[in-house]
Amino acid sequence: MTYGITGNTQKDGFWPLVQQLMEWTDTQGIHLRLHAPIASGLVKRSMISPEHAEKISTDAPAQTCSMILSIGGDGTLLHTAYDVGTSGVPILGVNIGYLGFLADVEAMHLQQAFQLLQAGRYEIEKRSALSLSGPCQSWALNDIVITRQPSGGLAAIDVDVDGTRLNRYWGDGLIIATPTGSTAYSLAVGGPIVMPGSNVILVSPVAPHSLTVRPIVLPACSTLTLQLAHSSAQCTIALDGRSHPILKKKEPYTISRADHTIQLVRFKDTDYFGTLRSKLSWGMGPQIIP
Repeated sequence: MTYGITGNTQKDGFWPLVQQLMEWTDTQGIHLRLHAPIASGLVKRSMISPEHAEKISTDAPAQTCSMILSIGGDGTLLHTAYDVGTSGVPILGVNIGYLGFLADVEAMHLQQAFQLLQAGRYEIEKRSALSLSGPCQSWALNDIVITRQPSGGLAAIDVDVDGTRLNRYWGDGLIIATPTGSTAYSLAVGGPIVMPGSNVILVSPVAPHSLTVRPIVLPACSTLTLQLAHSSAQCTIALDGRSHPILKKKEPYTISRADHTIQLVRFKDTDYFGTLRSKLSWGMGPQIIP
């Protein structure tokens, strides 16, 4: 098996970690391919020779590797997932960030993770994605978010579900999230935590102008149509953070479950509830602030 390495080169400790990983995998006979910017960065730092970099560099890890390690945090993994696209290549997230719900292998455990990979002691978790069509066409693993621009006024977003009106959402914006994205922006605005593999789509308002407006959970087979009302402030639409301006009001966007999934590597001795307890400090008792 050939492992591709990609990641966030701005993170503290990224370069020493990659150098140590290369030295260790060489002694184990494990084959690595580095995303081209990482290989060239190691050369600039005199960590590897130009000749070695040329041998292990790749511009397209998803086309040349059997599995990809994304080193950084959840944002890095989302970027890696977008690059992997519909190829179906599994991704293992290595966390050198903060929370790391998706990138849940800590850097200090990377060698043990490789040993489990080599022994085949892992599982593939298929995560659903959202497809967006309309003036902007793309997809997202976590969420699709419409937010008002800071020039003033409220966003007014009309939402239909399978051709039937759901609501006109007044406020700062609206989040359409997958179960994977339930622990991201949606959680921050009061949305529910949803286990991966659940066949649902979440709709969570951002700072709604009415106290009675709350997040709603829809079947994953639903098709949502969203458009800005004439009275709405100017807004942007973002897919996993990739932002695009909405140029015309009353122009519909359609959101539905994507035809493809993103495959994440999970180890058999980990579980989702354990991740929640660890990352959210559940069960730790009251936090006393002096």
